[in-house]
Amino acid sequence: MNKLIKPLDLLLIALLLLGGTGFWFYAKHSTAHAAAVIYIDGEVYQSISLEKVEEPYELPLPCSPRATLLVEKGAVSFKEAECSDKVCVNTGKLTKRGDTAACLPAKVVVTIENGEKQLDAMVY
Repeated sequence: MNKLIKPLDLLLIALLLLGGTGFWFYAKHSTAHAAAVIYIDGEVYQSISLEKVEEPYELPLPCSPRATLLVEKGAVSFKEAECSDKVCVNTGKLTKRGDTAACLPAKVVVTIENGEKQLDAMVY
């Protein structure tokens, strides 16, 4: 007699569900302690803890051409910019660690970091 679902099939399904649940849990909690770090002309201008934001607010940046960020609980985005191409505005909301948006004419880069020091490279 040929069974439709064999015991090894059930084991494979259980492992896939467990792996998917683990990945979902990691992805959901990887934004804990997320901070938006704003760089203007290569220097850190401001770091904002996104989990501590109570009400959304606009943050005008001291750059030329002018740019304004929208800071919300758990997210940051370029609201408006005076640059010609508007790539930064069309990037959308930055919510997860590693998300980055840049306004190159204004020399502004916004990136989401988790507050921990990360090693980019080691040179001996």
